[in-house]
Amino acid sequence: MPSSHESTALSLHWFNRLAYLGVFPFVLGLWMRWADVSLGYLDGRLLFAAYSCAILSFLCGVWWGGALNVSNHPARSTLMYLSNGICLLGWIGLLLYRTPVGLPLLLLCYVFVERAEAYLKPNRRELRSYFHTRTRVTYLVVACHVLMVLLSFSGG
Repeated sequence: MPSSHESTALSLHWFNRLAYLGVFPFVLGLWMRWADVSLGYLDGRLLFAAYSCAILSFLCGVWWGGALNVSNHPARSTLMYLSNGICLLGWIGLLLYRTPVGLPLLLLCYVFVERAEAYLKPNRRELRSYFHTRTRVTYLVVACHVLMVLLSFSGG
């Protein structure tokens, strides 16, 4: 049976891999938009926006779960309100994905989540790798959003 430290290391290993693999659908949406490829009604911009909203909802769900499971957390109420507010803004971004407002709104939600987590993250050594990966992946996702906005609304 693996020790607690080995189990945590294995979990972080898989987390890191899955986090980077999670960027692939963003890149696929970018490629589909750039190559003007669609699968029926699913074009690159819709795939990108829908996946972005799903991941943003997942991140907000992590905040919600953290607020529910740590009753003495100093930012418990703030996390509960922010998780719901950011999630709703993400869904508004999805609904407006064909307008010049939708994708930038999703982009801003990711920036907000990353900055809020940078402020709130605990200083526990075992979580440094987790937050380091989350930050790098978020920057990749933000870069993908910038590229999608440019592809979608720069006259092309």
